Amino acid sequence: MTNRFDFSVSPGTVYIVGAGPGAPDLIAVRGRDIIAQADLILYADSLVEASVAELARKPDARIVASSGLHLGEIMDLMVETAQNGGVVARIHSGDPALYGATHEQMAHLEDHGIPYEIVPGITAAFAAAALLKTELTVPDVVQTIILTRTAGRTTMPAGEDLRTLAASGASLAIYLSVTRTRHVVDDLLASGAYDETTPVAVLHKVTWPDESWVTGVLGDIAEKVRQAKYTKHALILVSPALDPALKGDERRTSSHLYDASYTHRFRRAADTDRTKERQEAAQQDPSIVAGEKHLKNADSRVDEVPRGTGVLAVTRRGSQLASQLSVELDAGSLVPEKFGTHSGNGSGEKEAWHGTYAGSVLNAVQSAWSRYERLVLIMPTGIAVRAIGPLLTHKTVDPCVICLDEQGRSVIPLLGGHQAGANRLAEKIAHITGGHAAITTASDLQDKPALDLLGKEIGWTIAPQSALTHASAVLVNDEMVGVVVDLAAGENGQVNKLADQICQQAENLSLLENLDELDLDTFAAGIIISDRKLSAHHQHLLAKSVLYRPQTLVAGMGCRRGVDEEELQEALLTTLSDANLVPESLSTLATVDLKADEAGLQTLAHRMGLPLKIVESDELRALNPTDFSPSAAQEKLGLPGVAEPCAQLVSQGRLVVSKQAFERCTVAVAGVVGNSS
Repeated sequence: MTNRFDFSVSPGTVYIVGAGPGAPDLIAVRGRDIIAQADLILYADSLVEASVAELARKPDARIVASSGLHLGEIMDLMVETAQNGGVVARIHSGDPALYGATHEQMAHLEDHGIPYEIVPGITAAFAAAALLKTELTVPDVVQTIILTRTAGRTTMPAGEDLRTLAASGASLAIYLSVTRTRHVVDDLLASGAYDETTPVAVLHKVTWPDESWVTGVLGDIAEKVRQAKYTKHALILVSPALDPALKGDERRTSSHLYDASYTHRFRRAADTDRTKERQEAAQQDPSIVAGEKHLKNADSRVDEVPRGTGVLAVTRRGSQLASQLSVELDAGSLVPEKFGTHSGNGSGEKEAWHGTYAGSVLNAVQSAWSRYERLVLIMPTGIAVRAIGPLLTHKTVDPCVICLDEQGRSVIPLLGGHQAGANRLAEKIAHITGGHAAITTASDLQDKPALDLLGKEIGWTIAPQSALTHASAVLVNDEMVGVVVDLAAGENGQVNKLADQICQQAENLSLLENLDELDLDTFAAGIIISDRKLSAHHQHLLAKSVLYRPQTLVAGMGCRRGVDEEELQEALLTTLSDANLVPESLSTLATVDLKADEAGLQTLAHRMGLPLKIVESDELRALNPTDFSPSAAQEKLGLPGVAEPCAQLVSQGRLVVSKQAFERCTVAVAGVVGNSS
C-alpha cells in the first residue's frame, strides 16, 4: 500500500518549517506532510494561524503554542521529544531564514546532537507582491530587492541603516517597522533615491482571513497607516515597481525573456520587423525620377596602397642577405653606403641597391619607419630594440618588425606578431634562409586562432569596446571560450563556415546557439560575430568578449534628384538604428542604373568606404512586383521598386528591413547569404 505522505520523516529529527505568510494552503507540501506525521507540533501562534497546526494527523500528536514560552522551555520540549525518537515540527511564520529567531534554536540542537532540517516557506514580501499583482523586478526600472528592518530592541549593524540601504533605489521590503513609519519615511527621503511621489504599500496580516492594506506614496503613507491603526503584523513595501502607470497605456515592454525578437536557449527570435513606420508616404515612392544613363559600375571603396617591406642591414654579410631578401620578398632595401655595390650573385656583376644610408643605423631605421609597413632588420637584437623603442606608438599603427642575424639562422618577430603579420613573415624568411622562426606568441605556438586577426582578410572589424586582451589570455590559458553567431538574416555561409573552423582549432572553443548561453559562468570569454546592436540585456558580455562586425548587410537606396549626402546618410543610419543593425556590417550600397549618377549616393558610398553597386533596370523589371512593398516606381518607371529589389538582388539574400520611406529617399536592407565554399 502506498504511503499517503509524499515526504517521509526521520524519527528523532526536528523539522523547522516555514509556514508562509499565514494562509494554511500556502505552506509547502513538504511542510504539510511533516506536520501530518509529527509527534510534537510547536507553532508560533502569534504569527501563525492555528489552522496550520491543525494539519496534524496523528491522533496522539501534541500541539503546543509557543508565544507563552521562553527559549529554554521551547528547547526542552524539542530535545525531549527528539531524544525519545519522536518527530518535531517547529513551525515559524514566513521563511525560517528571515527574522525567524531560528539561529539560536539550531545552535542548541547541535549542542544536544539532535538532527534537524529546514523547510523553506513563502515570506511576506512575496505574498504582498502577489496580493498587489506586482513584479518587484521590472526591467529598466528596478532589479534589486532588499529585505530589511529598522532598529528597535534589536539594533542594526553598521552600514545597514535604512538611509544607507535606500540609496540604491531598490525595491525595499521593510519588516517589523510599522510603528516607526514616520521615521522610515524620513530616512527614505533623506537617502536621495526616493522622493515624496515614490509608491508605497503597507500590508497587514497578508493572506490571513482579516488581511488589509493601504497604498500611497511616501508623502502620505504615514498618515494612512495611522488611520488604519496598524501597530503589528504589517510589512512596508517601497518600490518604483508599484507605480500603476507601469500597467497603463504607456506601460513598459522592456522584458527580454518573452520578446519575440529575443533569442534564448529554448527559442529562436521571430523574424519581426521592429523598425518604425516613417511616414504616410510609405505607401508611395516619389523618390524615383528618370535620369541619365548610369555611370560606369565601379567599386568606390578606396583601398589603401600597401607600403610594402623594407630590409635594413648594418654589416657586409648582412647587406648581402638583404640583397637576397629584397628579391625574394619583393622588398626595398637600405644598407650602409660603403656596401652599396657588391658581387651579390657570384658572377662578378655589380648590383644596384634600392638605397643606402650614411651614419647611424638608428637614423636609418627612423627614416624607414613611416615608409614601410614591414621592416626586416638584419642586425643584433639589442641594436634593433634601441632603434625602434622611441618610435613605438600603438600596435594598430606600428609596422611589423623582424630581426635576424646576418646568416639568417634566428628570425625573430619583434613587433606586430599578429595584427601586422610579423609571425607569418618570420616563417617565410626562415624558409628562405634555412633558419628558425622564433615565434613566441602563445596562440601561434598552440595552433590557436589569433583573435586580433579573425576575419580580417574578409573585412571583419572589431568593436572598440571588445575585451581583446582578456579573451586572448583566456584562450591560450585553456579556459572555455564561447563562440556565438548572431546575424539579422540568420544565416551566412561564409560566416558560419569560419565560425565552425574557429571552433575546430582548439578544444576550449565551443560554438553556442545564442548569447544567453555565453552568459553562463562556464565561459570565461566569448567571441561574438554579429551585425546587430547588442541589447542592454547583453551589454555586459563585452567585458569578457571580442565583438566582431562581419560585412553581411546590403543597403538598397532610392532618391529624388539632387538629394545631398548628409540627408541620405541620416536616412541610412536611422534605418539601421531602428532595426538594431550596425553600419560597420554594411558591405555594399545598391541602387538602380537610373540613379547611378547621383552625386549624393556616390559621395555617401565614398565617405563610408563602401562600393556602390548598380542594378540594371531590366533586371528589376524581370522581378514580380507583388514580392515587394508598393512603390511609385511601378507606375512611373515600370519597376517593382528600387530600395528593396536592389538590396535583395545584390545581397542574394532576404530582406531584413523592408522599405523605409523618408521625405526624399527610401532605404531597405538585406542580409548577405554568403558562400560557404
